[in-house]
Amino acid sequence: MSNANRPPFRLDTDLTVLRSLIAVIEEGSFSAAAEKVGRTQSAISLQIAKLEERLDVKLFERTSRSLSQTSEGEIFIGYARKILELADEAVLSVSAPKEQSMLRVGFAEYLVPQHLHIHLARFKRAHPTCDLNLILGGGADLLCLLDAGELDVVFAGPEASGGKQLWQEPLVWCGQLPAADKPLELILMQEPCSYRAIAISAMEAMPSDWKISITANSIQAVQSAIKAGLGVSILPASALLEDIPVIESALPGLPVTSVLSYLSAQEENPLAQRFIEYLLCYLQKTCALQTA
Repeated sequence: MSNANRPPFRLDTDLTVLRSLIAVIEEGSFSAAAEKVGRTQSAISLQIAKLEERLDVKLFERTSRSLSQTSEGEIFIGYARKILELADEAVLSVSAPKEQSMLRVGFAEYLVPQHLHIHLARFKRAHPTCDLNLILGGGADLLCLLDAGELDVVFAGPEASGGKQLWQEPLVWCGQLPAADKPLELILMQEPCSYRAIAISAMEAMPSDWKISITANSIQAVQSAIKAGLGVSILPASALLEDIPVIESALPGLPVTSVLSYLSAQEENPLAQRFIEYLLCYLQKTCALQTA
């Protein structure tokens, strides 16, 4: 069909162009995007230029020093992500094992990514014969279940040896600082918890008074106490909610936290590694993760 006869609403491009487009957004430049997708910068620029010509809109505002999306670009890129997600789901759905199986997943509450339920639903659609069993809890408790053969894969912090680092993200102080004449009140998870240990170690190096005022048994309880103004805690950046205030200074610096996957040593479930790769792929697309 000639260009003159092509319907104006028809998207006439391939997935590689859309992947290049998303790479430009995620990497912030054409040169970095080219390196990520394994093409030359000129090839990426040509792909985007042809796409803009077909759409008859500008997707980017470009200068020698900056790159930003146009309003049309923001709209189109949202659809591009959805198209690629559906395409990846389609591949998974026909390549997934056909036998009925159970996958038992443990997630340390502090590390649960936003929209985890969406990722689980997509994985389930792509693996219709897989029954998913999800358990949330403390990392140490989940690893005990893994050792006992009651879980197939656990996502937790550096709680034990034998894990594979998947990504890193910063830890941040959050909450409300007290008045100058009041001690700092900490809101922490119950032991054992690596973030609890990091917070206590950081405060022990401070000359000011502090105390543990609330010990919680869930991330939701910690978040609720912070929002209620009952003290200060540390959270991974991905666990921050919109109404949780971040403390930019006045407290000691914090390290980055590592997210690791732990597989059962007893009998490896073939879907466990598939789930790890699936989750990592989608989180890389939606979050600013520092991958190993």
